[in-house]
Amino acid sequence: MPSVKLAQLLGRLSPTMGVAILDWMGFGGNDFNFLIENDLTFGAVCVLAAVRSYIQFRRTGFDIHAVRYEDLVARPLEICRRLMKVCGLPVSLAQDIVDAGMGADSQRNTAISRTALGQFQDPEITPEIMESLNNLAAKHGLPPVNEVYLLEGSLT
Repeated sequence: MPSVKLAQLLGRLSPTMGVAILDWMGFGGNDFNFLIENDLTFGAVCVLAAVRSYIQFRRTGFDIHAVRYEDLVARPLEICRRLMKVCGLPVSLAQDIVDAGMGADSQRNTAISRTALGQFQDPEITPEIMESLNNLAAKHGLPPVNEVYLLEGSLT
């Protein structure tokens, strides 16, 4: 987490500095070769790079699937059943997964625990920030971030 924060902070000064730290960490730094313009840029680039990689994997024949967080939270048993089926695992395990793990905070006692993240307020998204995020999405070949976008192969 400290290295990610350092990449975010230095990326505000120079994209090259952020890329160097992310490369050092083992991430594809070139995906992050953008000036960090606001507090949402770094997180948006992380998501956009992951989505772009997912799409590339599917296009090259990898049988991978996405799960929308909103669907998993709203219908955990149904989504876990679909995941088990896609993975070739017994669907009967889905209930055990929901009972054992869905209610627990897998990140407890960390900087990204539910408790820690619950202390933050949603950031204000100005028209300038939205334009910046949509420009990043376009550079990744993706639709605007304020549009609902369902990835091919999503288990919804």
